Amino acid sequence: MHTPNAAAAPCAPVKRFLAYMFPNGHHMPEHKPEGEGAGNQWKLPRMLASMEDLKSELVFVSGLENQHRRREFGDHAIGCGALLTARKPTKNRQFTNMSVDQIIADAQGDCGRIHSLQLGTHNSGPSDQFGTYYTRNISWRGPSEKNEDGSMSFPAGPATPLGKEIDPKRAFDRLFAGNDAEASAAQAAMRRALKKSVLDAVVPHGGWLQTRLNAADRAKVDELFTGIREIERDLESVDAGPTCTPPPEPTDIESFTQQLDYMHKIMAVAFQCDITRVITFMMGDALSNRNLSFIPAVKEMGGDAGDHSVSHHSGQDSLERKFRAMTLWKMEQIAGFLRHLSKLTDFDDQPLLNNTLVWISSEIADGNRHNHDDKPILLAGRLGGLVTTDRHVRFPTSRDYSKVKTYGDFFITLLSLYGVRVNEFGDDGKEAIVWQS
Repeated sequence: MHTPNAAAAPCAPVKRFLAYMFPNGHHMPEHKPEGEGAGNQWKLPRMLASMEDLKSELVFVSGLENQHRRREFGDHAIGCGALLTARKPTKNRQFTNMSVDQIIADAQGDCGRIHSLQLGTHNSGPSDQFGTYYTRNISWRGPSEKNEDGSMSFPAGPATPLGKEIDPKRAFDRLFAGNDAEASAAQAAMRRALKKSVLDAVVPHGGWLQTRLNAADRAKVDELFTGIREIERDLESVDAGPTCTPPPEPTDIESFTQQLDYMHKIMAVAFQCDITRVITFMMGDALSNRNLSFIPAVKEMGGDAGDHSVSHHSGQDSLERKFRAMTLWKMEQIAGFLRHLSKLTDFDDQPLLNNTLVWISSEIADGNRHNHDDKPILLAGRLGGLVTTDRHVRFPTSRDYSKVKTYGDFFITLLSLYGVRVNEFGDDGKEAIVWQS
């Protein structure tokens, strides 16, 4: 059993980030919220009906563009490569800028045992003319520079795709192998006892000092020992905090649905145990053509059940209904994961989702059109109060690229929430935009 790390400097406040990618785009006719603004001013779209009970924890951002002006054959690779970098991939060359998840992880320093975690469900994305590293990865290490004004720059350059772990057993071993629940709890208790024993050795001398100091020095000593007592109370609060238990070791995972469910559980526990504070997850690779015939509505219709091939429905009624069912199923799985995060207790007795921001999107907007404009982002969680939820924030779309707002602009604001100041990001990020409050 693990006890989450106490929120103590320099690792406080706890601010987690999870980027969740699902493949082959949205069913956009039913993925546009009704209304704009907060609370009752907007309604979830039909594709997100399974998240109605989570609406108070969501922010829907629409109207943004990511590489639309740079469209060419290879939309899936362009969208996936730019998903967290806001930069168009370079054909058959690992050349881009650092992805936002890695920037956030660097800003977290040594908080959490693992710098960042990359997970997925398979490695099957074909090259799509750009190279498989752009269809199978969303997390990238690239150049970084600190500017004279204290801001950071992340220029394009030789970059490394971090890959992802797709095997639940190996993911479990990396996070929990060698863990002894009873030993971990005993070790934590011993650490607390040792810390308190040091304080106990100091505190008895307070009375002796008070009789030998003048009034001004006695006030300083009193302030010192008041601070020591506050530290003692903090240590006691760690004892009273929630504990987290690793999920059972995976032994009988035979299907994609079982794999996905286990990955959801392991990500939640990795956050709750403070093993890591940054995760990227790919439900499937860009261009994935996984057979989704296990979805009841898809099976009932028969015929082609390929995730990617069906997305090219061209308005054909039977295929479009099938694509709708596939996308609806994906949203239901994501809803279940978010619900799980909302039910777990964090170190501060708040829901785990409260100190987390989950960023959700696909590599393209409409699965059939393959467009990169008006590309929606769904956010879940409050990031410790930095994000005001239950809102639909819509930016106006425009044919004039000098007026359009981009993923790069979005990421400038996102990074600022994690203490990273940037003046530009990716191909088109030129200014911070207001979506968080």
